[in-house]
Amino acid sequence: MSQNYIDDNIEAIRSEFKLLEHWVYLNAGDQMIPGNYWLQAARDFYNFVEYGRMEDIPNADIATHPFLLSAWDECIELAARLINADKDEVTNAYRPSITANLIFYNMFDWFEGDNIVFSDLGYPSFIYILQDLQRRYGVELRIVKNVEGVVRMEDLEKAVDERTRMVVIDRTAAFSGFTYDVKEVCRIAHARGALVLDDAIQAVGAINIDVKDDDVDMLVTGAYKWQCGPEGAGFFYIKRELMQSIDPRFRNYIWADFKGGIPFADADHDNIASWQAPPVNSANKFSQDVTIGPALFGWRATLKFYEKIGIRNVEERVRRLGTYAVERLQEIGCEVTTPLDHNLRHGLITYTAGDYDKDAAFFQRCGAPGRCQKPIKISARRLGNIGNLRVCTHFFNTQEDIDYLVDFQKSLL
Repeated sequence: MSQNYIDDNIEAIRSEFKLLEHWVYLNAGDQMIPGNYWLQAARDFYNFVEYGRMEDIPNADIATHPFLLSAWDECIELAARLINADKDEVTNAYRPSITANLIFYNMFDWFEGDNIVFSDLGYPSFIYILQDLQRRYGVELRIVKNVEGVVRMEDLEKAVDERTRMVVIDRTAAFSGFTYDVKEVCRIAHARGALVLDDAIQAVGAINIDVKDDDVDMLVTGAYKWQCGPEGAGFFYIKRELMQSIDPRFRNYIWADFKGGIPFADADHDNIASWQAPPVNSANKFSQDVTIGPALFGWRATLKFYEKIGIRNVEERVRRLGTYAVERLQEIGCEVTTPLDHNLRHGLITYTAGDYDKDAAFFQRCGAPGRCQKPIKISARRLGNIGNLRVCTHFFNTQEDIDYLVDFQKSLL
């Protein structure tokens, strides 16, 4: 028996992912293959709909509107535990880019001369919005250049000043695997009065995150990558002190703070007088209700699955396999472009065989490696002169998966 639950139960865990029988899947950073645990839960939702179990008068039934379900609340509680947040600091969300639009356009006012700091490894979905803030409001965009795939803290600190409103980071950069010391980022930003927004979609589900220890202000993620859940779910964390100071322009009538519940059935229900209530005093006041019922059922099952296998077990295995991938790729002469320092990465590994065209050809061959061979699912990614091939080692992967990839790569060098 090892000290890692996943090591001791790897065959049973791999059996949750049917497609592993047919693919060598090293692509969790793109989109995860479905897990039986959440597929069955999503099907259960539609079964309940078919059975007519969606009534909400006088009480919400099993498959009514997602925001009226007990599953809504359970997902928030489970997600909060996953990142060591308080329950009232978390709400259900979907893709980080959707939540980012809420944050940038509906939660803050921007003025000419404000600046936002981010790196040249930042994911384009956020940067595309920031360019619009620059156009609309005259916000200065300060880009910190990576050095060999690393965003150095001394360079970040030089970019932050008293006019910096926000530092935007990808906790793990999708294009290089560089993983921030978020606690240090927050120290730098907070010393100048700036907030930190953390896009953690490439980290949640792969490594253990403690938002309290990091002191991060806001964190966004989606369920469909390293979290191994369904598309259409995820969560938004916002620090309580910040949450209570923001009056969002986005208004969702579901989260008006009624003392006696939504007044639809009240005898004197009036669409003005009955709705004189402020938003609830929790992260739900930022909810956009973009999570649908089957995704919510599946997300709840996913979060319970994570509690079973243990996020610390996940991180240990992800990092161990990531190191193994780095060593094997270097062994055959490939250049690993992810930081070699294990404190600056986890299982998202980028590399090159030395030539862009050769790498592009290899990526295409992975989808059709040859007769009777399993396709290899990886990604082709490049940004800030870092790339070209990306391998993601997750908890369900094995050394044999990595060997299969490396042996195929070696055969085409």
